Amino acid sequence: MPNLSGPPLRKIGFLGGTFDPIHNGHKFISEEAIKEFQLDQLLLCPAYQAPLRNHPPLFTAEQRLEMVRLVAKKNPKISIFDFEINQKQTSYTWQTIQEVKKLYPDAEILLLIGYDQFVRLSKWKFLNELSLAVHFIVFARDHLHPSHPSFPELSFTLMNNSLFSASSTSIRDHLHRGDSIKGMVPDDVYTYLQTKHLLTYSN
Repeated sequence: MPNLSGPPLRKIGFLGGTFDPIHNGHKFISEEAIKEFQLDQLLLCPAYQAPLRNHPPLFTAEQRLEMVRLVAKKNPKISIFDFEINQKQTSYTWQTIQEVKKLYPDAEILLLIGYDQFVRLSKWKFLNELSLAVHFIVFARDHLHPSHPSFPELSFTLMNNSLFSASSTSIRDHLHRGDSIKGMVPDDVYTYLQTKHLLTYSN
């Protein structure tokens, strides 16, 4: 008997960020989201310059893209989406999601976002349009989810993830002080930084 309902809707996860640098927290939350939400694919999208970030990234776009590529190659369900890097300018998430939808026109798009950014959604450009285009998956970093933005069109799920304290900011602070970041980033990323002599920066 034919399947009248058709094939199941593909579920595509999307995790954007400066990834300056990508760290074990990014890797952990990506793998957890794939499992918890049964994602067919998770796209990691490095930003050329994040809209709400005032200072430029420590690492170049090419370096950040390569570090993300090293993480993606370890998991067949993780892919790189380099649209924003290729634009070479600030891109808004809604604009990027339109490009994702061109690749996956019939898929459900699940946008992963940390709670720290989730509470700042009111500052995002094109939030109305974005809210109609994606379902938000909100993950906790180092604290629980005490509340959520009051926005009627917002469709979201709070992710049931273990808390983690890793952050790109703390890693950059370590680098500026000359402290080791071994164990804070994936091994392949650490080796890349070491090989490229990128483990020491001065303020």
